[in-house]
Amino acid sequence: MDEPVPIRRAVVGFLLIALAVVAMALVVRPAIFSVAPPRDDSVVTLATASEVAAGPVRRDIILTRSHGWSGERDAGDGRVQVAVVVASSTAGGISAVNASTPDRDDCRVDIGVDRLTDCDGRAWTYDGIPIDSADPPLERIAVEVTDGSIVLDMTGPLGE
Repeated sequence: MDEPVPIRRAVVGFLLIALAVVAMALVVRPAIFSVAPPRDDSVVTLATASEVAAGPVRRDIILTRSHGWSGERDAGDGRVQVAVVVASSTAGGISAVNASTPDRDDCRVDIGVDRLTDCDGRAWTYDGIPIDSADPPLERIAVEVTDGSIVLDMTGPLGE
């Protein structure tokens, strides 16, 4: 009844279990990265649907590479920065547009009370449609709402 506690056996058992966990981590981790889809600019989560329901949202985002958007600014390491406005669409749903004037990279688009305006006084609806038909439309961005998050496809403007 007074047998000594088998410490050596417990330590060896613990070390074997720890070694098995490390081996499993070394096998599973690379498998996760080989199965997961690559992260690129086709899936950019920008805001929540509740944020946009409260009013238009302007955000600067960093893209992994240039896709030819108006107003792209160098962010270093081959990446670019682009400004985006996301708002409730007049047709229902969510719309997203590039927040830079199409023909002037130095002219930012700002959120007004009921429209978007730029430094030249031109105006657009939140959908990027010009108020004056002589003005160019803003570059529209593909939008998808996934589980309450607004996800943009920043690989190029819609219609191109």
